[in-house]
Amino acid sequence: MNDLLNNFKQNMVIKNFSLSTQKSYSYMLKYYLEYCNAKKTQINSESFKNYIYNLKAIKKLSTATLKQSIGAVKFFLCTHSTSHTN
Repeated sequence: MNDLLNNFKQNMVIKNFSLSTQKSYSYMLKYYLEYCNAKKTQINSESFKNYIYNLKAIKKLSTATLKQSIGAVKFFLCTHSTSHTN
């Protein structure tokens, strides 16, 4: 997981994200990765959809926090899929 987070942080620096965005996105991504690990599910758009449902329906997070989570994971999924070929 640390490799994924470090790569994600590098991509944010390359894209010139602000320091506060880097911190909050890293925090949000960490929770998504932990969710995938706990559910033993792959990191993909389907697990992302389930994760967002969990945040909204079960944890009842605010709209602002949901938007931040969506932005972080979307950016991760876009950069992750283009930077890794398995």
